[in-house]
Amino acid sequence: MKAKTVSLALMMVLGILWMAPEAWTHVSANVKLLSTKETVQRLLPQGKLFVKKVDLTQNQLDKLRSFDNWNTRASHFKFFVSRDQQGQLRRVMISMVEFTRHGPVVVAVAIDSQGKIAGAILTDTQLEPLTWLEPLLKKNFMQAFQGKNSQMPLTLDPQWQQGFSRISQDFALVIANAVKKSAQLFDVVFEPGSAR
Repeated sequence: MKAKTVSLALMMVLGILWMAPEAWTHVSANVKLLSTKETVQRLLPQGKLFVKKVDLTQNQLDKLRSFDNWNTRASHFKFFVSRDQQGQLRRVMISMVEFTRHGPVVVAVAIDSQGKIAGAILTDTQLEPLTWLEPLLKKNFMQAFQGKNSQMPLTLDPQWQQGFSRISQDFALVIANAVKKSAQLFDVVFEPGSAR
């Protein structure tokens, strides 16, 4: 009787997997492109480093949720903060996770004391999306964000539309949204132009 029950359960599981292959075909291995230590070294090369853990207040959450692009449910964030010898804010690094149907994409973003993007690095993704992201990375897509801020539009410049597949363009917008959300989060937690 036990063998029959186990056999029936196994057949049911196999049947469900057979009927809904799209539920598991997009799952692929995670690819860690850079460790946290390597990312911090690249994005925050100078100054004294600190870690600032923040639980967002209700007012901060309300402000973030008022943005059309803000869909992150997290309310706890960890910032890596770089300050100069006088304690003035130099840069802040935030890692933002964007969830896609192909798995999460993690982008680390450095923002200067004025709220401008100082750098952005793709640190983690799944193996499958990496094939669509690689053409963008090889053309230095991540450098396109330097100097922008939380007001940046979520559209692709023509240079990122021509010669790239539609799915690569979709992932470019996913990355752009992670960068924009990082800048929005910075604006809410820190005051651009201040030494906080």
